Amino acid sequence: AAWRIARDQIYGSRLASPPVQSEPVSSPSVAVAIPAYNEAEGIGGFLTEIDRAVAGNVASLRLIVVDDASTDNTREVVQSIGNELRADLELVVNSRNLGHGPTVLVGYRQAVQSGADLVLQVDGDGQFLGSDLRRLLVLLVDQAHAVSGVRRFRQDPWFRMVMTTALRTYVRQSFGVSARDPNCPLRGYEAPLLAELLGDLPDSCLIPNLYLTVLAASRGLALVEVDVSHRVRRGGSSQGTSWTEGRSPVPLSLVRFSARALIESRRFRRGLQQLSQRPT
Repeated sequence: AAWRIARDQIYGSRLASPPVQSEPVSSPSVAVAIPAYNEAEGIGGFLTEIDRAVAGNVASLRLIVVDDASTDNTREVVQSIGNELRADLELVVNSRNLGHGPTVLVGYRQAVQSGADLVLQVDGDGQFLGSDLRRLLVLLVDQAHAVSGVRRFRQDPWFRMVMTTALRTYVRQSFGVSARDPNCPLRGYEAPLLAELLGDLPDSCLIPNLYLTVLAASRGLALVEVDVSHRVRRGGSSQGTSWTEGRSPVPLSLVRFSARALIESRRFRRGLQQLSQRPT
């Protein structure tokens, strides 16, 4: 499925600009941005799976793992498998814990700077299949500018699925963008387009993938959405390492994060409105 937003549909035509043009590439160079936090139990197998699914179909593959100051041995696991992969493996380590959003941005920017033709992003918890990254890659090679996964049969705690449903409604009502999974952490972009979109995001934003969905729509792009498989994370906790907290049915840390993200998204929306009102 695909969707398209008219250029003047998001706060006027001031935000709209033609997509960055790039020549079709039949055998592209690819960089994959992979944020990780305390994923020692599963990240080695996940990186190996990505390598097997993608490396043989591209001119070059670079896996960029951004470790968000993990307290387990995630870094050691990543370093130990480098010689077993066909891909080039790069490990970036945050000096302190920044959180998921800023860490995703570090990975995106490192991927763009690598000079790759195409950039994919997937979280390091291994909830997707390597073959689904290859599916996104095929669509990008077939001249899609931006591609996003849609998680089928989600293997997540109930509160995460409720949040995604609420987020879909919020994005449609607040930004005029209809996307089935607007914050999905499996997606891909042509590198020149991604570089342009990243220029509109601050380093510290909490939900960059959602903003990238909105910004792509503001440029009149068709963001191709494709159903992808979803599995339980490859670590010990199905909730994820960021939200493990006591016996609360909904982790309080997630509630606090959601409140901060809502405030930030409203500020982002006001910024888009103000930009659209400036004279050209």
